[in-house]
Amino acid sequence: MMQLAETDKTLLATTKADVEANWKIKKWGFIATEMEKNGGGKYPADFLQKEWKKMDAARVAAEEAAAGGEALLAAAVEAVENDNGNNEEEEDEGEGGEEEGEGDDE
Repeated sequence: MMQLAETDKTLLATTKADVEANWKIKKWGFIATEMEKNGGGKYPADFLQKEWKKMDAARVAAEEAAAGGEALLAAAVEAVENDNGNNEEEEDEGEGGEEEGEGDDE
């Protein structure tokens, strides 16, 4: 069974971080090249990265708005259900009150 030497664990972590940082830079260049190959316009990699961030932020905002709308709808439904439940209780109390009042007159 193979084991990673203790001294190589730190090297693995730093090498991985370096490769990932380098990949983030190169990735957008690859995306720009592939977009152009696939019939899209020619754009600088940094421009595409910024546009992607804007698109992603808009997507997240829309999802949060939808989730907020769902929560608002759920709260409204709950409020209506609770209101209906309270009205039934008030009606029951009112009927009971009348009976008590009628009983007091006798």
